[in-house]
Amino acid sequence: MAATKGSGFRPWVQPAQFRLASSADLRCPNCSSTDLKKVSLAYQEGLFYTAARTRLRAFAVGGCGPDLIIGKATTRGFHQSVLSKRLTPPAKWSYRKLTLWWALVFLSIGWIIFYINTITKNSAAVLSPPLVLWSGLSAVTFLMLLVLFWRHNRSTHKRRYSQWERSFLCQRCGTVTDQE
Repeated sequence: MAATKGSGFRPWVQPAQFRLASSADLRCPNCSSTDLKKVSLAYQEGLFYTAARTRLRAFAVGGCGPDLIIGKATTRGFHQSVLSKRLTPPAKWSYRKLTLWWALVFLSIGWIIFYINTITKNSAAVLSPPLVLWSGLSAVTFLMLLVLFWRHNRSTHKRRYSQWERSFLCQRCGTVTDQE
């Protein structure tokens, strides 16, 4: 259906046109097999969720007399195949991890600087020039790392994730290919 006067569709509201890919379009470059699977589907097939509950009731006789034992346990978890782990989508860099690691390093080195300053100068002053310098440098470093993480998550991660979504896995030889 074209956007004409008689079709009833305006030119900007045309029905979407889909092009079905033939098997000739999707071939493994390594072995020329047409048995390809989307990487995202192969990744999902390798994830397993387990939820189990158990109950325990027992009657035990010991040196202090009879006892009744009652217990419950719940197990939950994810299992992942080796192939699924290999096909994991690219992850965004975590701002929380950046903040926690920066705080740990800042406080550790700051404490060492403070300790060395109080021992060598026998001073009880909390603020010293080396500690102020360290605080300034670490704040600037933190801001630079924050910008780096933001740029990675905005551009590099999006590009890698879209590339991961376009990738196919050959079921015969295991080659991961990118389809344009």
